[in-house]
Amino acid sequence: MLRILSIGVALIGLAEAEPLKVEGLPIPVELSLPANHDPGKSYPAVFYYHGSNGRPTTKVFREHAGPNDWIVVGMTYTKPGPFTYTPENLQREIAVLHRVRDQLAQTKGLDPKRVYVSGFSMGGWMSGMFLQADPSLAGAVILGAGHMSEIKPKAVPLKPGTPLFIGVGRKDGTYPFALKARLFFGKLGAEVRMETWNDLGHDFPKTGSPALKEWFALRNGGTRDEKALQAEYAKIGALPPLQQWRGLLEFRERPYVNVAGQKWPETLKVKIAELEQMPEVAEEAKAFKRHRQLLADEVNAVTLEDLQTVQAGYETLVLQAGNGEEVKLIQEDLKRLSGLLENFEGQRAAREQTKPQEVPQPPRGDRQIPKNPMVR
Repeated sequence: MLRILSIGVALIGLAEAEPLKVEGLPIPVELSLPANHDPGKSYPAVFYYHGSNGRPTTKVFREHAGPNDWIVVGMTYTKPGPFTYTPENLQREIAVLHRVRDQLAQTKGLDPKRVYVSGFSMGGWMSGMFLQADPSLAGAVILGAGHMSEIKPKAVPLKPGTPLFIGVGRKDGTYPFALKARLFFGKLGAEVRMETWNDLGHDFPKTGSPALKEWFALRNGGTRDEKALQAEYAKIGALPPLQQWRGLLEFRERPYVNVAGQKWPETLKVKIAELEQMPEVAEEAKAFKRHRQLLADEVNAVTLEDLQTVQAGYETLVLQAGNGEEVKLIQEDLKRLSGLLENFEGQRAAREQTKPQEVPQPPRGDRQIPKNPMVR
């Protein structure tokens, strides 16, 4: 049985994190209590899972959740190295999460009904699996990762409105899988907010994520900052039409903009449509919409032939998209998908070389998309 051996936390300034040694884990995890911590009160908690070759940390999520009100736990895994999904392996990780959760609920005021999982890269993929498998979770944050396939047994619908935040670099190879996560969890009932970091690959913004800070504030009873939204909207509105259009496409995804019962979504819909009628924006907007359709086709692809059709679509659109910013993104996606297809063909060739010729083999389903090297 896993058991927490010791907890030590020093609250100096911004609630410094301290090691939390857990029996059954190879290294201590990290615990950060809020600066306004009162053992007699109840607090939401976010458990952060690091990427491959990482270590437990609470730093980024403490910065985004703020110094007060949140318990932050930097988690690790029961075994070092890459995580291999099986139902048994996943349940082993969930069991550790529950034991840490229950101990902190007993001793530190953690509210077991307000536990969120989060992670970057491998930790992001894990967070998506946790959200599918553990109905006790309040929500999740998936960073630098996405969704590939359902866990077994099949995922059940989430509580309507379960909050999910997805953050990903636009040049990250996992970007299509982040889009897939948005669709998949949305169909399960999640309320999904997604932030795309346009200049990044497989990394987290060094200056942080404004949208993630908003998301955390709204999870704990905070209200949107209308004054700040108005100021940012005015700043975008001062840009030339094409830059303004792109700025509003990003702005419309912000959590504060999408709080229920206010007019921002309709205001932005009208303004974006107005900009798309302008000559300096119309061609780029047309390429953008066709590009989004190809991305949707890629996300929904089931066979290699499906992906090859999307690849041909990207090749055609590169020639049709003009000389704006969109064609650069199309070229990035074409390069990424071409690399995937080359890798998949290599996998198929390797299987053929190692297949024993003297023993008849059952169908291998080569039409299905094989193991994806983007998953880390």
